[in-house]
Amino acid sequence: MNAPTFDELVLLPEPLALHRHFDARNYRLFRWLLVLVTALSLGGIASSTSGHDAYGITLYAVNILLGAALFVIVGLHAHSGSGIRTPEAWSEVALFLAAAAERFPDTRVLDLGDLGEQLRRFKAANPRFELWLEPGRFLVAQAGVLLARVTQIKHKGDVTWVGLETGMNSLVRPPLYGAYHPIVNLSRLDEPATWNAHVVGPICETGDILGRSRRLPPTAEGDVLLIANAGAYGRVMSSWYNLREPAGEAVVG
Repeated sequence: MNAPTFDELVLLPEPLALHRHFDARNYRLFRWLLVLVTALSLGGIASSTSGHDAYGITLYAVNILLGAALFVIVGLHAHSGSGIRTPEAWSEVALFLAAAAERFPDTRVLDLGDLGEQLRRFKAANPRFELWLEPGRFLVAQAGVLLARVTQIKHKGDVTWVGLETGMNSLVRPPLYGAYHPIVNLSRLDEPATWNAHVVGPICETGDILGRSRRLPPTAEGDVLLIANAGAYGRVMSSWYNLREPAGEAVVG
């Protein structure tokens, strides 16, 4: 069983006790995988990095668990977040979890999130542990893009705004937590990118910004812009916000 917060560990026996087949004497038979707060600075999106979000159990809480005979901890996991671009970061997570695992003799699994040459060396030096990997959005993010036509161009001082026909109703990741998605003008691929522009949507929200300070060629109404890496957490997180229909979805074989 996976426990991303301390409260879930504490509260779980109560609903289980309502089940007619539950025997408190067997509660220790449950095997737990704890999600720990690493507080490591890994260079990802701040709001989705461990220590800055709602996921994870602190090492202080882990010390409390050590005194509870009910829990058998067989695995440790860290919610490292999105946007981490350096392979060294995963080695830091592995070393952190390995150190924490010394407190739990039954631990055999470290759930890391990614794999690289440094983790192979870590595995060779720590054969006791199974390394579990969660590639997450990596597998599908690059398989999808968001296409949108330019509806207006606005120049305000030294800032250029490129308005699109859709925005945070179709792709909420940039406004929600500052996720970076490459943006290119498909209508002017051969032209030099001399503009420094903010790309925004039509929603009546100041946060409806898909990209800030992007290098684009001189752009005009009717041009088609491509927002890349929208294959994960794109369509599934879209909405009819402000009653604006989100972008349609087409599968290209």
